[in-house]
Amino acid sequence: MSSMLLAAPAAEDTRAPLPGTGVAAVELARAAARARLRDAHALADPRADTWRYMPLRALESQALPAAPVPAGMPALEAVQGPRLVFADGHFIASASVLEGLPPGVRWLPLARMQAADWQRHARLLEREGEAAPDDWNLAYARGGCVLELADGAVCAQPLEIVHIAVSTGASAWHARSLVRLGRGARLCLRERLLGAGAGVASLRTCWQLGDGARLDLVQQQQAGPALRLLRRDRFTLAAGSLLRLHALELGAALSRHELAVRLDGTAAAVELRQLSVLDARQHAEQVLDVRHAVGDTRSDLRCRAVAAARARAVLHGAVRIEPGADGSDAALDTRNLLLSGQAEVDARPTMEILADEVRAAHGASVGQIDAGMLFYLRARGIPLAQARALLVAAHGRGLLADIGDARLRAGAEAALDARVAALE
Repeated sequence: MSSMLLAAPAAEDTRAPLPGTGVAAVELARAAARARLRDAHALADPRADTWRYMPLRALESQALPAAPVPAGMPALEAVQGPRLVFADGHFIASASVLEGLPPGVRWLPLARMQAADWQRHARLLEREGEAAPDDWNLAYARGGCVLELADGAVCAQPLEIVHIAVSTGASAWHARSLVRLGRGARLCLRERLLGAGAGVASLRTCWQLGDGARLDLVQQQQAGPALRLLRRDRFTLAAGSLLRLHALELGAALSRHELAVRLDGTAAAVELRQLSVLDARQHAEQVLDVRHAVGDTRSDLRCRAVAAARARAVLHGAVRIEPGADGSDAALDTRNLLLSGQAEVDARPTMEILADEVRAAHGASVGQIDAGMLFYLRARGIPLAQARALLVAAHGRGLLADIGDARLRAGAEAALDARVAALE
């Protein structure tokens, strides 16, 4: 199978050249990525376990030009605190707020990076994850940023990154970011993907947490029904660091979210709460790859999916406890809800344990709304549609209860309630 998606030239807007144009290292990395794409026959091997459910033929069957600079964009609600806004991958300075950052915090969109910045953050030019998807992102990434916290820096107020899909035509856009937290740093961050735009988007972010750092991250994917999204987040956790991640997948016609977490230091911990609510013919895949590289580390992974109409949710959940990682504690749990006889959930949690004296557990369940609970609500005068909505929302709300910031928690709950209310 040849890939028109990867082979298509990206017709760049001369008014907005790619970030890093003219910087030798960036030009070289992008040229090498484009050369590898010319030799790639497909986005991925459809026989690979983590790609077997993905409708690759439909995704790769059209050539997409680069998304142009949007002529306009929907208004965003006012927020308190700094915010970066990207529309179809283009940095929108007029909608962004870069002032008010606390001491020790540096935030720089790719569009404003100079040669010295690229040299300092050369990690942006390294390949991540699956070869072809990452080469595609590396070759044409326009959006994204570098966010860096010095040792001991604390962001008491949440920061926000917003990606908006605007263009209704068939096009592609890409964002690539690097986030580094120094020793003992604290960061609360919300990432949102919004908009009714069409085409294909790819997002790649490398996250690095230093000793004793803490990252509270809320990701809300609420794209319109015409967007197809390929997303990868790679986390590296040093000793004593904590990642608390809440990921909501509520939109897009087709989405694939890869989450790779490597626990590299003693007492590092990751707490993941992932929720997908799908309708119509939506297809959403979650790919987890959590590695306990050393002992006395902890992973607590809880995933939920709701599939209505003819939607399909897929979870590939893999936890690996490396040799010598004694004392690791790992838990992977997925519970899923089918609202239609034509909906489908494929859950594949796996664990590979190569160390002794560990605690490890995993489980998966797929079912329907409990008839007894539904009868209980109906018997108290609650209409059927409202009773179903209450039970579906309750299935996911438990995962949002431990979002530490009250405003972010309320926003996530509102997004969940709106999605449940719109289910067919």
